[in-house]
Amino acid sequence: MKPLAEVLQTTASYLKPHRTPVLEAWIRAVGQVQRSPESERRAFCTRTLDGLLAHLERGDVEGWLALEEEAAMAAARAGESLAPLALALRVLDRCCLPHLLEACPVPSALADSLLALDELADRRLEILLRAQEEESARRLVEAQDQGALAVERARELQRANDALRASERQSQHRADQIGLLAEVSRRISSVLDPDELMQAAAAAIQARLDYTYVAVVVLDNEGVLVGRWAGRPGLGRRSGGRAQGPPGGVIGRALRRRAPQVVADVARDPDYHADVSGTRAEMVVPLLEGGTVVGAIDFQSQEPGAFDMGDVAAAEALAEFVVVALRNARLFADSGRA
Repeated sequence: MKPLAEVLQTTASYLKPHRTPVLEAWIRAVGQVQRSPESERRAFCTRTLDGLLAHLERGDVEGWLALEEEAAMAAARAGESLAPLALALRVLDRCCLPHLLEACPVPSALADSLLALDELADRRLEILLRAQEEESARRLVEAQDQGALAVERARELQRANDALRASERQSQHRADQIGLLAEVSRRISSVLDPDELMQAAAAAIQARLDYTYVAVVVLDNEGVLVGRWAGRPGLGRRSGGRAQGPPGGVIGRALRRRAPQVVADVARDPDYHADVSGTRAEMVVPLLEGGTVVGAIDFQSQEPGAFDMGDVAAAEALAEFVVVALRNARLFADSGRA
């Protein structure tokens, strides 16, 4: 396994040509998770991204982490909450992903870069958490003689710690999603039969995430949905085979709108088609090729509210993998017939 600094140095070389779109995507993403003036977000994101890329290009990971630890301790001593910083760090990897998909020469390089960025994000979150906890301990000692005011300060610090630990849990969830991307890309990259590819993708996703049911479907020349699915052992379906006529249900809605659809409670969704027993939540992400809808990935779970925005982002990245793999498989099949 390559050293972290070496992998991140390579990753920085992939990202540097895409610095401007990564920066703009990060500024928008930070604005979605915290309220702050756009000018402040731009200044923070620009300073942080440029400093990070510069240190990673030199292979100076530890130097960058030392600078961030010093800044985190200063912010904690000044009484500033570190939760906004943690939220900003949590969305950066997602902003880098589309450009790494474009820049990485092979799936293994993409997997290495994603895992290295995730490890770096974990270490940065640990720095924030440690700074907050050390400052919490110091303030608690000072507050022992301050009565009710000390109690209130302790509660504020506890809330900040809870927010940071929640960010750590979300970071682990992101690591699982990144692992899924690497696993699926590895499983389907060498499959050149479209039907086998759809089955391999559905099985790999379902096995990794343990959802109740996962299907990969495409539109044939007659506009009929065909595909493959995978589910938990013993799963029963009320219908199967080719879907006649225009696609319906939540899948049909995703295809018409060309946008992901997340249903927290299928019992409340009038479009839901009950074909998988026990389903409580559903997420459908369309497969888009050059702006044209060619199919979808359907995720179903027995847990209500099972899907969040992080799951949508990971599913969209998966969809890009699947579209490219299906296109390659079709080209291979066409060349064989020719």
